[in-house]
Amino acid sequence: MVSSSVLSPMSEELPAPGITADRTFRVEEKHTTNLFGEQGTPPGSPAAADAGDGESVRVLGTPQLLAEVEFLGRESLHGTLPEGTGVVGIDAEVTHRKAVPIGRTVRVRTELVDVTDGTLTIDGTLSLADPATLVGEVTNRLQVVRRAAFRDQIEFYSNN
Repeated sequence: MVSSSVLSPMSEELPAPGITADRTFRVEEKHTTNLFGEQGTPPGSPAAADAGDGESVRVLGTPQLLAEVEFLGRESLHGTLPEGTGVVGIDAEVTHRKAVPIGRTVRVRTELVDVTDGTLTIDGTLSLADPATLVGEVTNRLQVVRRAAFRDQIEFYSNN
């Protein structure tokens, strides 16, 4: 929860909806999760107790879908926020539609779709670059905050 003292005053001009961004990335092991087998980072056992090591397969992980959209969305806002402010993630909805193995190229597209009271809503889609197949959809909400006040809040909580 972000305290009200950290929130940016909304009298400042915020970006208007319509900002878009687009990029591609090649799925590497660091982007994946291990299905049907033990995983080291973060550590975990498979959901199925009878899963054998030979069944293990690595695919693009759901957390990576969110990360790709959140970071591209933040990048797209560069230069549009009031001086002394930044954004922090406050919630997200992620739908993962297709498993993607290591080596495939994924296209990420984001669009700022709503700006309400300092909350910026970014919709993102991820698809296979060739052929164009939907991999996932993310709606990510970011809150505009005063950077100095946010850092002070974190420091306070770190010391108490």
